[in-house]
Amino acid sequence: METADIVDIYQLEAFCHHAVDHEDQSLLPLVFTEDARFDGRDAGGNGPLCEGIEAIQAFFALGKPPHPAAHHMTNCYVYEQDGHVRVKMKWMVPDPATGQMIGGVNDDCVIRTSAGWRIKERVARLKYPAQGFAPQGAGQ
Repeated sequence: METADIVDIYQLEAFCHHAVDHEDQSLLPLVFTEDARFDGRDAGGNGPLCEGIEAIQAFFALGKPPHPAAHHMTNCYVYEQDGHVRVKMKWMVPDPATGQMIGGVNDDCVIRTSAGWRIKERVARLKYPAQGFAPQGAGQ
């Protein structure tokens, strides 16, 4: 991979969070492939397994709530593994129920299309708070 590819993929990952926060779902085809797979079953709440861009758009069309008011990403790492280009990055969102920040990890597989880099598969996992997290003010 060239440095320019890594920069383009990093930009794709950052833009993805703007796309999911956009007022409609019109930007999502600039992020995901037509046949993309979005697995949010381990991302907290009742996240779905979406297959195809239309299913992904329908999921984000549910609005806010149930989706968080804003999605943030950080610690984006682009690498090649077994002939695939992969991305591991961390995300943070305000919990729609409490307003406290929660976070997790996305594991993506990205591909280069004629229109540029796109996410082919995303697996989102909630990591923070970890099991056994004490709510704010507990034990006082």
